[in-house]
Amino acid sequence: MGSSVTDKCITATYDYRDESGVSLYQVLRFQPKAFRQRRLDGRDGWIYNLDGTRRVLYRLQELLRADPGDVVFLAEGEKDVDRLTYDLGLVATTCPMGANAWRDEYSHFLNDRRVVILPDNDPTGRRHAKAVARSLIAAGALEIKILELPGLSAKGDVSDWLDSGGTKRQLLELAAKTSALTPG
Repeated sequence: MGSSVTDKCITATYDYRDESGVSLYQVLRFQPKAFRQRRLDGRDGWIYNLDGTRRVLYRLQELLRADPGDVVFLAEGEKDVDRLTYDLGLVATTCPMGANAWRDEYSHFLNDRRVVILPDNDPTGRRHAKAVARSLIAAGALEIKILELPGLSAKGDVSDWLDSGGTKRQLLELAAKTSALTPG
């Protein structure tokens, strides 16, 4: 018999907030690795679905306050965004529910921005990166790059790359050397 969420330990809670900082929902990360979303029920409790809930990018308020000239790193998960933000001081975001969950409505938050997409090292991550890039091009992002980090193991992500010795300077150099995508 498979394990239920009650058999798992919450290892991280990621708050999704709107432009004004109002809490919309949370993503919970569990060990063993699993994810679940929840929203407030209005009575100090939780509803474990996002039915009827507006979806936004992670760390949206910080993204909108960031200097429009800063590169935005778009990772595949909240853990990676927090590493890029807290450990490296970069502007970073992701969409809820991971790879293949991008919605075109997220792209307008990145209009006129330079975006570097950091896919996980697997076919799903690469498909996700291409879909996001197409959406961003259509929405008018200023520049879009897909940066596949060197030396990643299968299914590796930017956090794994940082854990294996990658640095902010190296990440910025790799991003600068990566060719921008063009419409079409």
